[in-house]
Amino acid sequence: MRRFALLLWLCLLAGTLPAAGPSLRLYGHVQQAVTKSAIAKGEIELRLPGHEDTFASRTVPLREDGTYELLLPFADLPEKPGDLTLSALAEGFETKEVPLVFPEGVGMPEELKVNFVLAASTLDGVLDIFSCCVLSWSVLTVMLPAFLLGAAITAFVPSHALLRWLGPAAPKPLAYGAAISSGMVLSLCSCNVVPLFVSIWAGGAGIGPAFAFLYAGPAINLVAIAFTCRVIGTGIGFFRVIAVAVISLIVGLLMARIFGERQDHKPPTTDLGSISMGPSGRVTTAILGLLLYLLVANSFHFGLTTNLLLAAPGVIALIVVCFIGLRRDHVELWARETWRLLMKVIPILIPAVLIIGFAAQHVPLTATRWLSGSNGIMRNFVAALFGSLMYFPILTEVPFVKTMLKVMGMGIGPGMALLLTAPGLSLPGMIIVSREIGWKRLSVYVVCIVLLATLTGWFFGSEWGAYICNCQL
Repeated sequence: MRRFALLLWLCLLAGTLPAAGPSLRLYGHVQQAVTKSAIAKGEIELRLPGHEDTFASRTVPLREDGTYELLLPFADLPEKPGDLTLSALAEGFETKEVPLVFPEGVGMPEELKVNFVLAASTLDGVLDIFSCCVLSWSVLTVMLPAFLLGAAITAFVPSHALLRWLGPAAPKPLAYGAAISSGMVLSLCSCNVVPLFVSIWAGGAGIGPAFAFLYAGPAINLVAIAFTCRVIGTGIGFFRVIAVAVISLIVGLLMARIFGERQDHKPPTTDLGSISMGPSGRVTTAILGLLLYLLVANSFHFGLTTNLLLAAPGVIALIVVCFIGLRRDHVELWARETWRLLMKVIPILIPAVLIIGFAAQHVPLTATRWLSGSNGIMRNFVAALFGSLMYFPILTEVPFVKTMLKVMGMGIGPGMALLLTAPGLSLPGMIIVSREIGWKRLSVYVVCIVLLATLTGWFFGSEWGAYICNCQL
């Protein structure tokens, strides 16, 4: 009897509770306007404008892949649900608010898909420095092979072998050809190239070839050129290749002419006796080749799984070669050189990038409107100077210039000037390199690059005319 009474009481109690009615499911995806990549940090807000006192806004955070889902019971809907609006809010991007549009004649749907495409409101929204450069595992997968490769060159490659290709006595066509063409293989940004430049500079490379390599390394790589052709335009991409090669050659010749051949070169601090007793030529070639493979493979962004599949064979082969071909003293020498390069670069690179990233978060994109419009020499100069001071992670200069061309109306000449200086120069890279070569050499190098990029952009703009987006062809 008690059991029956308890059951009856539970049934009556359940009848007094409101039943879970149907809900309106709002879902969709939020992405950047230019790069089309997902925006992971932000929120979606559902509100009834002008009725905040009777309808409480609902918010839901964005997921890591840029998607969202918001559930609203039908019982909570206002009398006129068609007046509801949905907004996407993300730091560094313009807020976008759209009214909800329900299909007519079919009643209230149970789900509605609303996608958002947000335009950047600050420089950081376009550069996306922190997610692409500072707080990304891709930094480690690209920078670590670069440091290991630079240290291996210093530790295992005899100075006479390096000087045969890039030294002051090397034939100029061979030296400059090797310095410029190396940029086609290496996919590096203006800071990633520093460890390699420091290594060849310490090995006694000539002034001209060394500076040609310093500029061409990050400015002419195949990945950036292919990306430029696909995003901005094929003709612009090919002109960029030719312009970088010509500027590299001119800058190298000018630096050699102004400063002469190196008289201040001293043997590297590395124990050269141990280098002469180092690994065999085949082992050294295999190590350098595998590190170069890892550096290039990790520069492509195919997704985590694909990148792991590409890198795994190289990592395994590198471990096997090192285990078989290197002695303990070789490994210790390599580790010392790697640590030396790290201590030269990292203490300056990280703070400088963080400062520039912080500034980019607070600089409105409208502040760059002065770049739009004409193709005058002054606008080309300012664009080239701006690109030389900012830090652009690899490939990010392409969507940034695309934004400036298509959205901000920048002239094609300043756009080319920006493409020529943004990847090859940066304030963090300048600071690091100045410790090796001195401010006098660095100042002349930067002035030459900026002036040549200015003239090249002006010439290209006067010959090419107005920019037409690929989607309009």
